[in-house]
Amino acid sequence: MLRQSKATKRNFLTGEAIEIIKEKPLKSVRGVHTIELFDALTGKMVERVKSENFIAKTMEALQRQAALFAFLTERISYSSGSRIEYYGPFYDLSRYDIIFNNPEMIWLINVNFPMNWIVLTDYDGPENPENEVIMRGRIVGYAYRYSTYSGSDTKRGTINLAESFIESQHIHLVFDWPTHAANGTFNSVYWNPENSTNYSNGIVETKFLRLDAPQGYTFTNAKPRVKNGKIYFLGRNQQDNKAAILEYDFNVQTRTIGNGRVYALLNSTLNFAIFDIAPNGDIYITYGNTLYCFDQNGSPKTIPGTSQTSRSYTNFLFGLFAIAGQDVYIESRTSLSNDLQINRYSINDLVNPLDVIVIPRSFIDVYNTYCNGMLFLPDLNIVTVSVGSSTYFLDRGTLDFSKETPVRTYMNGNSAVAYDPTRRQFIEVRHSEVSGDNTKRNVTLHVMGFIGARNLLPSPVTKTSTNTMKLTYDLYIDSY
Repeated sequence: MLRQSKATKRNFLTGEAIEIIKEKPLKSVRGVHTIELFDALTGKMVERVKSENFIAKTMEALQRQAALFAFLTERISYSSGSRIEYYGPFYDLSRYDIIFNNPEMIWLINVNFPMNWIVLTDYDGPENPENEVIMRGRIVGYAYRYSTYSGSDTKRGTINLAESFIESQHIHLVFDWPTHAANGTFNSVYWNPENSTNYSNGIVETKFLRLDAPQGYTFTNAKPRVKNGKIYFLGRNQQDNKAAILEYDFNVQTRTIGNGRVYALLNSTLNFAIFDIAPNGDIYITYGNTLYCFDQNGSPKTIPGTSQTSRSYTNFLFGLFAIAGQDVYIESRTSLSNDLQINRYSINDLVNPLDVIVIPRSFIDVYNTYCNGMLFLPDLNIVTVSVGSSTYFLDRGTLDFSKETPVRTYMNGNSAVAYDPTRRQFIEVRHSEVSGDNTKRNVTLHVMGFIGARNLLPSPVTKTSTNTMKLTYDLYIDSY
């Protein structure tokens, strides 16, 4: 059942007044944000917004686990370092196989919880309480729940301990931002484990699959590709060790992968690293800083713009390579000490770049670090750049963040990423060898993100350097 919740905005200078009705489920926990802008010189309030957030499915999963622990835990004790130790289930897992070996449940240990940071972003997509668990948009401001802050950070505010309180059925948290912080326009207010990073731990929904390579073939550890309802792996022919592209049907809505077959057997035994498939079906694949092209029959094919079937990009680190429609992206950085540099080419000319994009270290820090892959998500026109354990989602046209892109996300650098347009979810596709048998592959499908809550405001809020801002969060917990 649903109930109605009123969201309001009033600007005391312009007279603007907005009132919308949100539909919220009948739940035992409700969270409401009140945002107030003040004139820094006079102290007068100039704008006030009040709106209820939705509590994400991540919190429901954690509440369910907390209830299980309440019944299963033998005792708790205080430990040094202000920690509480729980004694019980984890010390005798065999007694609780039905819980701890249940693949539908992911148990979290040693991880930050979702209600740590309050974060302001410009993401303006509709609320999606049943499926939304990832933080998106360009970050305008943030504040930490557990300690005060006073400094020069242009985004960070502070919790106001004097005005905050906690009662058994009501948590009242107040945050303040000075004139120099959180300036800009924001549409959404999140609760998230960190101020600028998503997690990918699959607590909401995880699917475990096992794939068999086609007869006579093995898998490699190369990053897979998800394209047009298929997922592609780089493999090898066991008989002659030639490289192969293995193709499987991938239904992202039902989270199923099957019907494996050989897409192409390449006429080469090189230890290729990165591959992608062009719109016409050709395979482009890298070895060091050399790019090769093969048709679906596995025969070498001329690299567009050359008369050769391979082209060396001298001194390029080449940790990134992706085909996005008619565009091809290649990392052109020549030193680990350089800022990230990406060349964009036409698929019809891989010699002369259309443009060269330099991404500063303050945006994506690649100093002394190799990149490990780039992917294209056509549903959103987004590309991903993986660096170590971090994946950055960028607008394809600008190679910059946008209000649609998720913030930096922790995930396995060798994983693929898929997008479910029906549920608007990002899926991490992890894969690993099965106990030394490279003819089989364990595949784990994680829904990415770990937000605690999100609030789409009734209208964008704009703060400038002439304003201070106060954000109050009231969490109401009904009695059981």
